[in-house]
Amino acid sequence: MTDEQINGAASQAQGKAQKAFGNLVGDQKMQVEGAYNDAKGRSLETFGKAMDSVDRLVDKVPADYRDKARTVAAEARKRPLVTTLSVAGVGLMLLGMLTRGGRR
Repeated sequence: MTDEQINGAASQAQGKAQKAFGNLVGDQKMQVEGAYNDAKGRSLETFGKAMDSVDRLVDKVPADYRDKARTVAAEARKRPLVTTLSVAGVGLMLLGMLTRGGRR
């Protein structure tokens, strides 16, 4: 489990507690903050899972290229939004290719 996943789970728990307490006392600002923290936590957790997958892939790279792969993975960790959007984009492209391939 990555640090991102741990931080994401903590942020989600905090957000859910804030939303619940905001609902209880009728504090709309607290409800919105809770929703924000919950969404932030989900995003961090998803990013952590993606980085876990990247780390597993790096371990499977041929030894000659492993250092370069680790460097790329480290850069990906520094830019979570770009990395998440890139992975999502590649996933959508693959999905499009697979679904178009089935229609032929």
